[in-house]
Amino acid sequence: MKQYIFSLGLGLLALTTVSCDDFLDQYSQDLVVAKSVTDLNELLVGDVYLRSHEVSKGMNAGVYGFVNALDDDINTTGTSQQGNIANTAWTHTLAPLYGYFTWQQDVRYNYGATNKAGDDATWKTLYSRISHANNIIDIVDEMPHATKEDEALYHRVKGEAHFARAQFYLALANLYGKPYRVDSASTDLCVPLKLTPHVEHEKDKATQFERATTGQVYAQVVADLNLAVEQLTVSPQPDRFRLHRASAEAAGVLLSRTLLYMQRWAEAEQAAKRVVESPRVKLAALTDFQAGKPFLTRNNPEVLFSQGANYVAAQDKGTSLTGAPGDFCVTRELYDSYVDTDVRKQVFFSVNGLSDSISLSNKYERVTGENHISDGFLLRASEAYLNLAEAQAMQGKSTEASATLGRLQQRRITDYSPTPLSGKALVDEIRAERRRELCFEGQRWFDLRRYAVNTVQPLKKNVVHAFNAYSNSNAFLTTHTFVLPAGDPAYTFSIPLSVIEFDKVPMPNNIRPKREEVKQPKPLPTLPTDDEEDNPTPTPAP
Repeated sequence: MKQYIFSLGLGLLALTTVSCDDFLDQYSQDLVVAKSVTDLNELLVGDVYLRSHEVSKGMNAGVYGFVNALDDDINTTGTSQQGNIANTAWTHTLAPLYGYFTWQQDVRYNYGATNKAGDDATWKTLYSRISHANNIIDIVDEMPHATKEDEALYHRVKGEAHFARAQFYLALANLYGKPYRVDSASTDLCVPLKLTPHVEHEKDKATQFERATTGQVYAQVVADLNLAVEQLTVSPQPDRFRLHRASAEAAGVLLSRTLLYMQRWAEAEQAAKRVVESPRVKLAALTDFQAGKPFLTRNNPEVLFSQGANYVAAQDKGTSLTGAPGDFCVTRELYDSYVDTDVRKQVFFSVNGLSDSISLSNKYERVTGENHISDGFLLRASEAYLNLAEAQAMQGKSTEASATLGRLQQRRITDYSPTPLSGKALVDEIRAERRRELCFEGQRWFDLRRYAVNTVQPLKKNVVHAFNAYSNSNAFLTTHTFVLPAGDPAYTFSIPLSVIEFDKVPMPNNIRPKREEVKQPKPLPTLPTDDEEDNPTPTPAP
């Protein structure tokens, strides 16, 4: 029987071979031999799942801490009614995230290039977790599970390890690989696909790690999630563990999302329908939305699974999407897309009295300490309905798709009345509803990527970000405007420098263009007033 040594005390796996790379680096202390599925279960909890942890100062370049700063739902706030003075978010979140927010070629630099952060935290952490999952998957079948209790735990540990590996690879693929294109997935480069428990290292080999294709990575994600659904159906996750442990329903939502990315509509419909029809899946009622109270908490019936931190609802309330000067804000385009009778508009957002910008006030709970609802690795019942509606609409099943969408919207809009839609109008509405429902949950950036390569109804949208800059003394300086065109290479991140520099001959990297500020247009001449109509000012040429 294979033996793997790990630390129960620290939850840090030690391989019998030594890693040759940072992103597969391991550590050992107080080592014991894994002898049971209970040992592997402790390893799964300690070293595979991302822990909820306290985020003190808002979005950053840490593990998945920047993913909500990239899309068209977020912008920055300029001056205020009390003068051109920024709050503390400028120094803690906005200025450090300049490279990410403005889609720079090198995302590591802050505003003014006075400081440089690492760009490999997400890569290193997710590959480390994948390495631990690989070891569990490799040995779990050999662990004794003759008793009823051990057999139930065996199925759950096996299913959860495959689920976690799939979720991490899907995240890596959508950060460092091109969007899944039906016609080129077999050749487009994605990320290295590491599935074995040992570390392959040939000292004389110039390139140690090779990039798999997008098709190969997605195929593995689908295979892992199918197995996770199977195992977690055999041994369902107890309700008391479901928040931070994967269930068949959580795996089913992620599977349906992955199949949507791959444009495998019929399979996505099937996967999402299984989730929607589960008796364990519930949508929140209208009464669950209460002004002044957070919606996404540990007690929300829609939350199926969450792991990792929440950056947009940091402990320091002044540094996370407050809409105050010097901070990030919610775009008016997103805010105005909610009708006034949509309860989410009153609960998720509020208008900042100083700037008139929009704050993400109560979608998440803002707590002292760790927030148990992630803003990146979160799976909810409402997504299952949205995935199902999209899959049905893409197959021309307008009646079914409208009904599915309506089941969600009647739980969000107080005076909801169904409107018959079909074709492009229906797809547009499903996409708009997805944006409204899942905003700031780490999905919009990936949705924009996949919409641009959709073969049925592509959506090509330019994203505009205004970066309002302040001085070291928090005085307003100027506004820089940047545009990210649809399909721009910057929708894919460069592989971290530490990974590229490790090999003698580096793996091919993603080339991001240098991002230039948009030139400000010349001001238009003053238009005539009513009493000047006899001598009008000529309309300027475009």
